[in-house]
Amino acid sequence: MKSFFVLALALASAVAYEDEKSGYCLGHKATGAICLQGSTLAEKLPAAFEACFAGGERRAKAAVAGNRGGDDMTCYSFDDIMAWVEQEFVDDSCVLKHIG
Repeated sequence: MKSFFVLALALASAVAYEDEKSGYCLGHKATGAICLQGSTLAEKLPAAFEACFAGGERRAKAAVAGNRGGDDMTCYSFDDIMAWVEQEFVDDSCVLKHIG
């Protein structure tokens, strides 16, 4: 029954909020609440965010081995690529490690 009320509330907020560019949508908080309700992730995720982003700071993402987009024809070494991946996904990795 509780799930029904949460879903009804989320749908009501979606109908009440209309974005001119994309139509009806849910905010990030409402979507997260619906997706996480009743899961163990709902308990673990706030603690993981607190541990990884204490003080609202994100980890720095440094460019390793230069620009990786466009017409760049440079062939990067495996170590360069792995260093870039580690830097690019450091925030995601931190959260995943904390939620198990």
